[in-house]
Amino acid sequence: MNVRIEEQKLRFKISEEELGTLLDGHSIHVSVTLLNKTFKVTINPNRLNDSMEGKLVLEQSEVYLNLLVPPSEIQALSEMGRSRCGLENQIGDLSISLQVDLRGDTRKACKE
Repeated sequence: MNVRIEEQKLRFKISEEELGTLLDGHSIHVSVTLLNKTFKVTINPNRLNDSMEGKLVLEQSEVYLNLLVPPSEIQALSEMGRSRCGLENQIGDLSISLQVDLRGDTRKACKE
C-alpha cells in the first residue's frame, strides 16, 4: 500500500494482491515510525458505511489513519479492471481516493 497525503487530498494505492485481501473481507495495513510515534494506515472493508470514510485516531505513542470502504465499493473497484480510475469520495474539503497500482496489475484493461 502506498499513501499520498497532499493538501486536502488523501490517495491510497494498493496492489492487485491487496485488492484480493480486501475482497475477501480482510483489512490491509502498513506502519511507519516517525520520530517517537508509529503511524499506522489501515484500509478496512466496512459493511456499515455507504461510501468511503476516513478516520484519524491519535494515541500517546501511535497515530491511526483508517480508511473504511464498503464491500460493494471494493467490488466496484475490482470490476473496473486495469485502469487509472479508482474510487473517490469528497468529505467536506477533503478528497479521498483509492486506486489499484497499475505496476504489476495483471487484470484485463477496462474500456474507458
